[in-house]
Amino acid sequence: MRRSSLVSIPVAAAALLLPAALAAQTSTPGASRPTGCRGTMTAGSSTTLTRTDGSTVVFPDYPVIESVQPGSPAEAGGMKGGDMLVVQDGHDMVGNPPAQPRLAGDTVHYIVRRDGAEVPLTVVLGAWDPAQETPDVERVCRPLAGPGQALASPERSRPRAGG
Repeated sequence: MRRSSLVSIPVAAAALLLPAALAAQTSTPGASRPTGCRGTMTAGSSTTLTRTDGSTVVFPDYPVIESVQPGSPAEAGGMKGGDMLVVQDGHDMVGNPPAQPRLAGDTVHYIVRRDGAEVPLTVVLGAWDPAQETPDVERVCRPLAGPGQALASPERSRPRAGG
């Protein structure tokens, strides 16, 4: 009986400490960070099959990076146009995609398929500049400067081409 009492102590401690640990993860500092960005344009594709009863089944494919913004977190992390995003933080991008968006400043581990090889990459997500979409202004994903969470570049977004 004494052994089972010893096992119960860590379980009871975890039950008492878990709510506080979860609250710390969702406290105001984390919640005040914007949704993160990589600085890539991706394209997705899928295959649609028609069943004999006329209904369809869609099979998504992995997203492929079409372009990487110069100076972006993706460029700093080694992403290139043509890379296929296969895994993000251990989650298969098709079979088990990540459930929640990551925040600016988060470190994200990717595996991309490039020229037939799987390449591990690490990207520290940046923040959109400007933070909200604005007509006639091109948004740019900028790296963060560090602990203060300010944008690394004081340069502001530029007007969109043609407008």
